[in-house]
Amino acid sequence: MKVWLLHDTKFGNGKKLAEFLGNEFPKENEIKVGDVKKVSPLSVAEENPDVIVLGGAIRMFRGASAPKKWLKKLNKELERSKNKIQYGTAFLTHGLPTDKIQGFGKRFLKKMEKASMIEKTFPTILTTQVETTKGPILKEEMEKAKEYIYNFIDWIQK
Repeated sequence: MKVWLLHDTKFGNGKKLAEFLGNEFPKENEIKVGDVKKVSPLSVAEENPDVIVLGGAIRMFRGASAPKKWLKKLNKELERSKNKIQYGTAFLTHGLPTDKIQGFGKRFLKKMEKASMIEKTFPTILTTQVETTKGPILKEEMEKAKEYIYNFIDWIQK
């Protein structure tokens, strides 16, 4: 499978999480990691991946706008090329207590579910808390991320 893990990062937490998640996929998969500010939706659409994992960050009580805009452009490019992505999921990094960001997470995941060119979206989102604005991601959150990606991989394989 071709897997794209995309993130929006300011302090590197999203990139670290995307790379960590990518390393948990079985080695026979083709894994690519990139920043939504540097990877064009057109290039991803042309590569026709099987899986997309899209990450964002909650900053200053604002949701992940750059990845949402990027996803909208990706969907348009996929429509043009008539390519579809089979599976998708999303993650958020944040500095707030996890229970305070659930609304952001649901709205972010809803954007992916509404993307007509992504056939199936994993029903839950991964949220990972950072120690301070600049990070790092809390150690226990990385364990949660590992469990999440294993559940996502199992869901794909069913």
